[in-house]
Amino acid sequence: MSGPGAAAPTAHAWGDLADDARACGLLDEAIAATDVGGVTFADARLVEAEELRLYTSRAGGLDERHEHTAGIGVRVLVDGAWGFAAVALAGPGSSDRAPREAAEQAVRSALAGAGLARTELPPREPSSGRWEVPVEIDPFAVPDEERHALLQEVVRAASSPQAVRAVTAGLNAKRQHRHYADSEGSRQHQHLVESGAVLQATAADESGVQRRSYPNSFHGNTAAGGWEYVLGLSLPTEAARVGEEAMQLLTAPQAPSGTADLVIGPAQMALQIHESVGHAIELDRILGDETNFAGASWVRPSDVGSLRYGSPAVTIVSDPTAPGTRGTFAWDDEGTPAVRRTLIEDGVLREALSSRESAARAGRTTSGAARSDGWSYLPVPFATNVYLEPGRGSLPELFERMGDGYYVDDNRSWSIDDRRMAFQFGTEVAWEVRGGRRGRLMRGFSYGGMTPQFWGSVEAVAGPDEFRAFGMPCGKGEPKQWGFLGHGSSPTLVRGVRIGVMG
Repeated sequence: MSGPGAAAPTAHAWGDLADDARACGLLDEAIAATDVGGVTFADARLVEAEELRLYTSRAGGLDERHEHTAGIGVRVLVDGAWGFAAVALAGPGSSDRAPREAAEQAVRSALAGAGLARTELPPREPSSGRWEVPVEIDPFAVPDEERHALLQEVVRAASSPQAVRAVTAGLNAKRQHRHYADSEGSRQHQHLVESGAVLQATAADESGVQRRSYPNSFHGNTAAGGWEYVLGLSLPTEAARVGEEAMQLLTAPQAPSGTADLVIGPAQMALQIHESVGHAIELDRILGDETNFAGASWVRPSDVGSLRYGSPAVTIVSDPTAPGTRGTFAWDDEGTPAVRRTLIEDGVLREALSSRESAARAGRTTSGAARSDGWSYLPVPFATNVYLEPGRGSLPELFERMGDGYYVDDNRSWSIDDRRMAFQFGTEVAWEVRGGRRGRLMRGFSYGGMTPQFWGSVEAVAGPDEFRAFGMPCGKGEPKQWGFLGHGSSPTLVRGVRIGVMG
């Protein structure tokens, strides 16, 4: 690697940032430019990203989008105040002096606010290295004809039932070269690849409209990996099932209202975790930083370490080292090494999702959850891979334990208040369970409650063989940025849940 102040190449072409040595030279140039009076800390993030999205529908035609971006963001701390600036490395507005320009602008910004804030970062040891997502088949090397043929086959399979009126199918791929350096001596290089797919089938008749999705509702699923992940989804086979179930929902009985026991499937549990745990225990939200935009949290700073969040069956972890989803990395976006951490242990809140700054303000150690949507955004606390730990047994055994109730999965709608307390979710599907056996399909199912009561009513979680993880997007912050993260669960038994129309 180049040393601080070493001359760095200036011309930038796509794919250059796959070269760690070249990236290190640019980072060193930026860090050297922050070495001025008053600066107590500086870091720089260099990111190049390429994304491909391809969609088709029953109406025909292809919507293909191919995007590239590359740039550098520099953050400095002067007398308790942050300064941040970002400059493009390629495309309109790019500059050969981007690293130095970003650093100089960040320093000026911090100096303007010096003394108005009291941010302090506790010292930490530097961490350096290289990490990449394992990939068997490069999704960008797959021939266009193969991708197009797969989508057309999926649309045909889902369209087979006569009542199916609309089908949308899509594929996506993304690769990123993410490089980080700071004034403490860290130099980190991460090379990420994602692949994903989405399928939605809509059936309609005089009774109304019903939708089924795969492998998850709304956005499908994206995994950390190559084209092999898409092939493993068995999209044509699942498309036939999705179309058939959308049609069956048209004549299925309406789900009732009242109180019932539920087994909630992994896809719906992923959203439940995201909305009522992930966001609620982001430390910046707990401290009030998001109150004027995305809301606060029912959790208080003093609750972390002792709050009874759920039943003893609830253990939730943050594990960015778990392979295969969008929340997987080796270092977060301010250089903290990835470590598995227990957030909720046997129902008790032990730790929050935090950055270095938010953790320091709360008198805690960071959980390594500072994330940013590329080079032009500041890192903020976002979920990593936040999972409900599996328990024991199979899904049929969980049905037997429940006795009578409903098995629900795949989100149709969601609503939660700005403190992450009161919520209501609708699901695409529900099956009646009687005497421990799954029976008829039902439509229009919804359930709701209050976050601590819901998690306090969790009786059991199925075993590891039933566990499924999903990569999800999430918007946060001002200016708004997208965080890409993972949630997972095994089917979960919850007793005494309010269902149907809420009175």
